[in-house]
Amino acid sequence: MILFKCVPIQNRELDLWPQNPPEFRETLGNSEEIREVAVSIVKFITMSLGLQDTQISESFREALYDIRMNCYPPCSEPERVLGIVPRANNYGSTLLLDCADFPGLQFLKYKKWVNVEPIEGAIAVNIDQIIEVMSSGIYKAPEHRDVVNKLKERFSIVTFCYPSPHMDIGPADKLIGEGNVAVYKKLTHAEYFSKFFTRDLDESFIDNLRV
Repeated sequence: MILFKCVPIQNRELDLWPQNPPEFRETLGNSEEIREVAVSIVKFITMSLGLQDTQISESFREALYDIRMNCYPPCSEPERVLGIVPRANNYGSTLLLDCADFPGLQFLKYKKWVNVEPIEGAIAVNIDQIIEVMSSGIYKAPEHRDVVNKLKERFSIVTFCYPSPHMDIGPADKLIGEGNVAVYKKLTHAEYFSKFFTRDLDESFIDNLRV
């Protein structure tokens, strides 16, 4: 596993980026393009909520984007693998490029684990807890987990997308009022992540954000 800070450009620590293969730096250097994908996804989400204001989607244009590359080696006893626990992400959204030809990601749906079948060249989009809060719970951050294969190793590339650090994290104003009660508190960006990093690991983080 290796994590790269990619956007904004000034966050990049290029002295730590591999120099081989030669195309690596150039390819990862184009990661600003993935920001446009993330902004477009959030824009469609807000449109589906009936929000004409572009403040939420544009906040992802001024945001942080980290890219993580993962390698999951094969394991003859995958059920005994430690560290791959079920979770919901605390970001805005997560974009997954699965490089395997077999499922390595599962989502909990109706109390059953469902495989996400990889499609070559396709990006799987995971809605995360910041979007759940901003949509006042209309969009849910699903619980998911990684699974390993008995015979094959799996590679994946994941982009973690955050809104601007200047953007408050709370239900959109137009989604509350007129009989619609706020489900979650409104927090500053700093307060949100402070709560996450100081949380009790035995408690649900998203539940602690409820009003």
